[in-house]
This record gives sequence, structure tokens and C-alpha cells, in this order.
Amino acid sequence: MQEKIEDIKHIQNTIWAMYKGYLKDHDMRKWNDGMGKLTKEYADKGDQQLLTFVQWSLITWCPIINGFAEEFRKGD
Repeated sequence: MQEKIEDIKHIQNTIWAMYKGYLKDHDMRKWNDGMGKLTKEYADKGDQQLLTFVQWSLITWCPIINGFAEEFRKGD
């Protein structure tokens, strides 16, 4: 149980760090690479529940990041 809790913390903290990084550099490629790495990390672990959590977490962030990307493009 504790290991799964640590994994969830890692997933949330990784996504939050990706978000903060994106706000600084507006680099969609870096965001997408981070999404791919995090997804692969949990696909490789073989825990379907955690992989689904990663996937759905990233899906919920997509409209936010895409909205910011649009705003950043307008401002550039």
C-alpha cells in the first residue's frame, strides 16, 4: 500500500513540475516528452491501475496546457 501511495505522489509531483516548467518556457515539446516518459515509466511497471491514473491525469491537464499554449502564441 505504501509503495502505491509513493507512486501516486511521484505522479502528481512530476506532473506539477512539468506544469511549472511549461509556464516558464512554454515548450510544448518538453511537455509532450514528459508525458511520454511518465506514461512509459508506469507502463513498464506493469501496474494497470497506476498507468490508468497517469493517463487520466495527463488527459485532464490537456485542456489547461492547450489553453495556455494558445494564449502564449497570441502573446508572442
